[in-house]
Amino acid sequence: MVRIASELIELPSENSPPYGFEKQVQLYLQHHLEELGFGCEVYELDTVEGLLEHPAYWPGRDYSDRPNLHACKPGVGGGGKSLMFSVHADVVIGSDKGLYAPFIPVVEGNRLYGRGSNDMKGGAAAALMAFHYLKTHEVKLKGDLYFESVVDEEMGGANGTLAARLRGPHADAAIIPEPTNMKVCPSHLGGVTWRIAVHGKGGMGFGGEELCNPIYGLGRIIGEIERYHAEMGLIPANTPGPVPGTKPNVVLSFLKAGDFEPGEADGIPESCFLEIWLECYPGQSLDDMERTFAKRIHDLCEQPAMKPYKVTWEQITRCIPGTVADTELTSVLTDILSQAQDGQSDVKPEVAPFACDAFVFNEYSRTPAVILGPSGQNAHAPDEYVDLDSLRLLAQVYIEAIMQWCEQEQ
Repeated sequence: MVRIASELIELPSENSPPYGFEKQVQLYLQHHLEELGFGCEVYELDTVEGLLEHPAYWPGRDYSDRPNLHACKPGVGGGGKSLMFSVHADVVIGSDKGLYAPFIPVVEGNRLYGRGSNDMKGGAAAALMAFHYLKTHEVKLKGDLYFESVVDEEMGGANGTLAARLRGPHADAAIIPEPTNMKVCPSHLGGVTWRIAVHGKGGMGFGGEELCNPIYGLGRIIGEIERYHAEMGLIPANTPGPVPGTKPNVVLSFLKAGDFEPGEADGIPESCFLEIWLECYPGQSLDDMERTFAKRIHDLCEQPAMKPYKVTWEQITRCIPGTVADTELTSVLTDILSQAQDGQSDVKPEVAPFACDAFVFNEYSRTPAVILGPSGQNAHAPDEYVDLDSLRLLAQVYIEAIMQWCEQEQ
């Protein structure tokens, strides 16, 4: 399992919208799945009928040579339900700013370092480990077992997941191995990224003209964002499904002012902007976020101190809704995880503290998706790692879940 995860890390399947480089991961997974007795299909997204016209399709991405992978191991029949494991092949762009190079896997103690180790190549390796166990022990399942690897999940993508749902087949339930720290999550947060730009009057004023520094205006907006973030914990979680254990996050992720290089700036810039990722509870919509956060910033911009500036908004990712899966698979997974931990804790369903492509399953298909993946840290950051003990436990839970859900033939 560690070898497979390491070899996946070595394949730099970076997602750099509108492009991505996932194909080598798909071919690697295809090879292993075929050895495990799965029938595999690698297909281009543009072959999926109705994808471009679907209301959930997010435009502006290039899917040239970025195929999805579908794999199936049919059951022997006579009962049992079908189960899908759905992983995404893409990772965020690797960073050389940490102690470890992003695409050179390193095992230190109980940690496997590398871009995608936690999100989500470690989870993919745990699923393959479960399939290896079933093959080695000649376990026959009554229900069908599916595995898919989709492209373009990061940065608000999910068109690969949408293509897979439209193409089918439709399993009775799905497991998504996003890193949940070994929490069973039938629901997840949602979110959207906005770009807020402030425009002023730049230059040096040598001709006596009146200048207006947009950085001051942006600074006022940043202060209001900080206050809004602090108050998020005071908002009650009126959501369907489990009560979230954490408040939705507000991530001020990018700032830019001026066109000069550092050390060369000698004047006031014409404009500046920030990008912010704003999360929401399951059941909340883009309209809900606009009524709270966006209105608050708009109200700030009506104050006299902001009148000299022009402020513009742009939505730069799709709005991912938080969703809840209604499936008996949730209780199956919580019971198995509790037993695997020697019954020492009563495992309860939780809300995944992030947005992901599970919303495509839960809102646009007949297949409800539960999120369950390994422990680790630094996803989307330097020195990302996955905890290897959690990977072993995860594979164990996956094995038992498959045999219970799909039903092992006696």
